[in-house]
Amino acid sequence: MTTNAKTNTNGKKITVTLAEGTREIAISGIKSVKIVNGPKAGEEGGPDNFQSKIYVLGEAEPLYARQSVKELRSNDFDLVYVGDGRYAVRSNIARLEPITAEERASFAKDRKSEVDSSFVTRVVLNGDLGSFWAKKTINQLNERGVRFIGLGDGAAVHKENIRKVSELFDDDRARVAAKYNLQAADFKTQIELQGALKPKLARRSIEEFRADGLAFVDIGAGQYVIKGNVRFFGPFDADNASLRDGSDAEKYKAKITLSNGGTVLAVLPVEHLKEAMQAVNIGYDRYVPAENIVPEKVTPFTKEDKTRLAEEKNYKMERAWKSSVGLANGRPALSPATADQIRARVDKAKGLPVSAPAADGAGPEAAMG
Repeated sequence: MTTNAKTNTNGKKITVTLAEGTREIAISGIKSVKIVNGPKAGEEGGPDNFQSKIYVLGEAEPLYARQSVKELRSNDFDLVYVGDGRYAVRSNIARLEPITAEERASFAKDRKSEVDSSFVTRVVLNGDLGSFWAKKTINQLNERGVRFIGLGDGAAVHKENIRKVSELFDDDRARVAAKYNLQAADFKTQIELQGALKPKLARRSIEEFRADGLAFVDIGAGQYVIKGNVRFFGPFDADNASLRDGSDAEKYKAKITLSNGGTVLAVLPVEHLKEAMQAVNIGYDRYVPAENIVPEKVTPFTKEDKTRLAEEKNYKMERAWKSSVGLANGRPALSPATADQIRARVDKAKGLPVSAPAADGAGPEAAMG
């Protein structure tokens, strides 16, 4: 049996090797993953080499897998270490909350036993996945760079899970107060998250989020996306109208595809977004923020790459791709421009000396600008 984990990017599943064989698991149904050393606990003389256990919605017991956390990880299965050998699936995290002394006392009372004081954070997951306690504080999780952004009430969300942030105005707050029967005067913004059915209300303004280091891009109508979360963007036209219900589709000028797989529609046109993001044209009306491209990972797209994608991902090659554009926020994007042309455009967008001539030839590149 294989010991390599595979990720199905279309169905968002991982394939793991269990004692009884391989199994596909939907990523959206995974609560957490924990490191395991040695044989499965409780099985004397049982099979060894289990390296992780996976907690899955609807399963009474964790699934023991032969793959390590390192083997399980991928762009589509991003894991966040939360302490005590446990990892949360980044895309399944709704928010983090500090555990209060009152909550700890109540939990201990219900269990009629002491509670481990090393647990300091509650990891709240999307939908029916529930929550679990973790041993790292939000500040500790941000020690190697800010990933979790505070909402102003002690809770925090992962910045890569943020689809967009909208400013709240007085009429917005009035609707929120009426709908949820709460005092909404303190809320300043609304955050849409990957996988969440309802947006989160935050007591922090756009300016306060920017002070945390979030590089916001204005997309119009008081809405913003985080530049580092943008995979690429392009025009939104009549051909895309089915993506938006209602009669207001014509007001949207651009469609932004995010690294987390979501899309956001923008009122402001592509030309504005290109300037705001210092974007690079990678072909077929797709633009990528220059700082999201990793120049050393921009490589020629070879026949071997084409064969591998066709075999492993069942990817149909309908266009003449010439390069693979490595991105800082996820899997690469393919381009009809050469690797040298892409790197030259990145240099130009950043105001640097151009490292290679951005010559345009016949075919798709000629219209890329």
